[in-house]
Amino acid sequence: MPILLPLLLSLVQTQRPGSIYQVTPKIDIPVTITAALAVTLPYVFADHLITPRCPCNPAEVNSFDRGAIGNQNDFARQLSDLTAGMVTILPLAFDAFAVRDQNVFREDAAIFAQTLLVNGALATAAKFIVQRPLPRTYAGDPNLINKPGGYRSFYSGHTSLTFAALSAAAMTMRLRHGEKYWPWLVALGVGSSVAFERVADGRHFPSDVIVGAVMGTASGIVVPMLHVRSRRSEASLKAP
Repeated sequence: MPILLPLLLSLVQTQRPGSIYQVTPKIDIPVTITAALAVTLPYVFADHLITPRCPCNPAEVNSFDRGAIGNQNDFARQLSDLTAGMVTILPLAFDAFAVRDQNVFREDAAIFAQTLLVNGALATAAKFIVQRPLPRTYAGDPNLINKPGGYRSFYSGHTSLTFAALSAAAMTMRLRHGEKYWPWLVALGVGSSVAFERVADGRHFPSDVIVGAVMGTASGIVVPMLHVRSRRSEASLKAP
């Protein structure tokens, strides 16, 4: 996690109050609620939506991914859980301290939350449609082989969440202060570490985390960009 600190400290040191996002309640509230439901409801009905189908033959897995079968590392799992939790909280906490304008912070928080929920909805949809067994399920893990949780390998939610959160933070910095390359390097470094940890614990195949990284980054860029305040809106805010 030390690699995450420069990004967060920079938010405190350089960010100035200034509205950069346009939030339209009649659009953004339904979108956010729909995304939240899309994330949660499939898990509520997971027993009815996912059909366990293993024991499975590891030979059916492509050679690029097959090496993940048999991986297990509890420390890697715990570290990935911790990192995923931190990237959902710390960017907002530092943003609140740095901006110090409640209206601006609420806009930032709304876009950040929508980014994570849209990203989560996409990942959840993929998991429940594809129903790919985890590497540990292929290895015959008795805690997974007959349970819905053993068939949600594609694609990695932890990885996509981390990339989405840090990409959204990097986008916010870019929109306020101009292009800076190092926040994207931080996102790449932290996100890649989570991806490695998920594979190391046998929770995902390499292809799962690669797709998760791409989808998370896309969410972290596209959702904020769709809400960038227009020049006309900025002018109206500055007008007496």
